[in-house]
Amino acid sequence: MSILLPTNLQQCPSSSLSPSPPLFSPPSPSTAFAVVGTRRRCLRLVTSCVSSVQSSVANGSAPAAVVVERDQIRLGLPSKGRMAADSIDLLKDCQLFVKQVNPRQYVAQIPQLPNTEVWFQRPKDIVRKLLSGDLDLGIVGLDTLSEYGQENEDLIIVHEALNFGDCHLSIAIPNYGIFENIKSLKELAQMPQWSEERPLRVATGFTYLGPKFMKENGIKHVTFSTADGALEAAPAMGIADAILDLVSSGTTLKENNLKEIEGGVVLESQAALVASRRALTERKGALNTVHEILERLEAHLKADGQFTVCTWFLW
Repeated sequence: MSILLPTNLQQCPSSSLSPSPPLFSPPSPSTAFAVVGTRRRCLRLVTSCVSSVQSSVANGSAPAAVVVERDQIRLGLPSKGRMAADSIDLLKDCQLFVKQVNPRQYVAQIPQLPNTEVWFQRPKDIVRKLLSGDLDLGIVGLDTLSEYGQENEDLIIVHEALNFGDCHLSIAIPNYGIFENIKSLKELAQMPQWSEERPLRVATGFTYLGPKFMKENGIKHVTFSTADGALEAAPAMGIADAILDLVSSGTTLKENNLKEIEGGVVLESQAALVASRRALTERKGALNTVHEILERLEAHLKADGQFTVCTWFLW
């Protein structure tokens, strides 16, 4: 499985491992390996990451991180929707049972991880609270992590492929009118209609990734409007020329006379396990909890006959 991530993500240093292939290329056969090898490689890499951070703090090249004192490790899970159910199901398959006394409560326990609390939050708030130190670990989509993490160096992707929540962030345009024969991002950018006075209007909820993607692709005459939900209606209503949204099957786009274009995929996404580097460095028990979760993921995926690619990245 190939995961597209921002180009400036860097792999955690490890002298014992060979360099990873480019992030925007399909994995080579050598990078697709059984889960047994995956887990061991992951553990070496997280240790390397933490050691690197500790060395940087010791020699003064990086500021010492401050972590709020508390005994419990906090794991953030999505509070609603398919991602919430799939996250709990994955943990259940790993013999980690989330015990929630009251479904309206936002905190729960995992008896198999007695030092860990589960906090149910909106995905974007999981990322924000990882950064603020209020959470130590979290399960979120790579799209949410990229949009709200914004390349922050304190966020580490522990496991990038939890095998649910698959989608991609993509530009879509009408398949009629002036866009009828437009098939690529390059052709869209070269349309004579766009100018400084009349830029391409894009409706999206991804106001960080959208402008960044356009800038990286040299598209200048473009503006973004913030919108949440039912973006597919924006072009037909005349309030946008294109949309930038998450796409799963593409059925909703087709039903609203929209189409994706070549070169218009911003990000491939699925659920990932994410951690605060500060927590892994300074929170007592955090690294052991990550190891335990990865051990159980290995056992589940191995029993399920699945293969995965697990790579650590620093933002």
